[in-house]
Amino acid sequence: MHNINLYFRLKKFELSNVRALQLFQLIRYGSLFLIGILFSKSDFGQTNIGQYETFTLLAGAFTFFWINGFLKVMMPLSAGKSEDEQKVLIFNSALLIMFFSVLAAILSFSLSTPFSSILLNGNQMPMPLVLSGYILFNSPSLIIEYIYLINNKPKKTVAYGTIVFGLQIVTVGLPPFLGYGLNVVLLALLAISVLKFIWMIIVLLQYAKIKIDRTIISEYLSTGTPLVISTLLGSSASYIDGFIVTSKFSPDELAIFKYGAKELPLALLLANSLNMAMLPRLAVKNMSKALVEFRSEVYRLHWTLIPLTIVLIFSSHWLFPIIFNPKFQESASIFNITLMLVISRLLFPQTLLTAQKETRIQVWASLFEIIINVSTSIWLSSKIGITGIAYGTFIAYLFEKLFLMVACKKKLKIGPAEYLPLKTYFISTLLLAATFIFVEFVIMK
Repeated sequence: MHNINLYFRLKKFELSNVRALQLFQLIRYGSLFLIGILFSKSDFGQTNIGQYETFTLLAGAFTFFWINGFLKVMMPLSAGKSEDEQKVLIFNSALLIMFFSVLAAILSFSLSTPFSSILLNGNQMPMPLVLSGYILFNSPSLIIEYIYLINNKPKKTVAYGTIVFGLQIVTVGLPPFLGYGLNVVLLALLAISVLKFIWMIIVLLQYAKIKIDRTIISEYLSTGTPLVISTLLGSSASYIDGFIVTSKFSPDELAIFKYGAKELPLALLLANSLNMAMLPRLAVKNMSKALVEFRSEVYRLHWTLIPLTIVLIFSSHWLFPIIFNPKFQESASIFNITLMLVISRLLFPQTLLTAQKETRIQVWASLFEIIINVSTSIWLSSKIGITGIAYGTFIAYLFEKLFLMVACKKKLKIGPAEYLPLKTYFISTLLLAATFIFVEFVIMK
């Protein structure tokens, strides 16, 4: 009897695909956060940090929207397919992403001069050729964790993340301590992207079938294009914010902003992982069972994120000078504002709409969001400085989620209570808002 009880306890802690993808994203974020700490503790300098952040900002700006859009389509398209059909889907998905990676790499190199003069306040784009190479190799490799997800290989997802991001900490984070400058750091980042690309080729040989399927590509493009546009418009906040900073402020101030504008370390990563992992389960006609599981996962995520957010808001002004250095004191206020995005992250109407292929409405939501984000960020930054950009993002994100919740109710006939723990959400959100106001406008006044 004791052995049977032990067995069932261990079963509860089995590594699921949802947990594996969330853990992968945590490892990824943790490595980036640790690299940031290493930079700030070395002699790398605030200007070099700003240049590094500009490099990653540009790389993301050329790729984030179509990669995220197509990867979101990959999950519901894989639902219900046979093993052989999934292998063909994986190959065509990778082929499509590699094609767009080549285009993005060429485009980034071609636009290096106008980007420098228009969006970088006259500052030169860091190592344009290396940036193109990084886009070329890194972008396709982002499919790896989703190939493991489709094939139910959670342990491989975690192992891949641990190895690759562990190496990234060593190769990218340590050179400044050895006296090397920005160029070596960026070349090390390129080397890691090449390693990830080779890993992707090996994974494709295992889980893909080389067969070009025009039907899959056509469905991919028709379903994915609205999501790509939606992602470009709606998930571009960090890039819009970054370019507003680079066009109005110095690289040193970009470093201050980027070190603060990181959200709750867990919020974006865990929410996106849950979103991606639930898409195949919600891509069915009868979603009642999946909705119960989804609501349970959201409830669990809620009690992970809200208490931690409150603790971080209370402690951030004390922690930032210690974790980084005193020059990043101003980043703490930006961090606290960005932490408040957890209020919108815990709303998941987009998951249901994407799973049911209702993607066009998300384009409209994203269009409204980007208009609100740009206008409020520019206006508030002119009134209260760099923190106004963070406030503008918070307002825009919350509007988008509320808009999609209304659309979800109208199009799918699914109310918020079916996928959200509403009572708990409202009470904890009020407590979180009160904490923020107390810290920023009473303690730090």
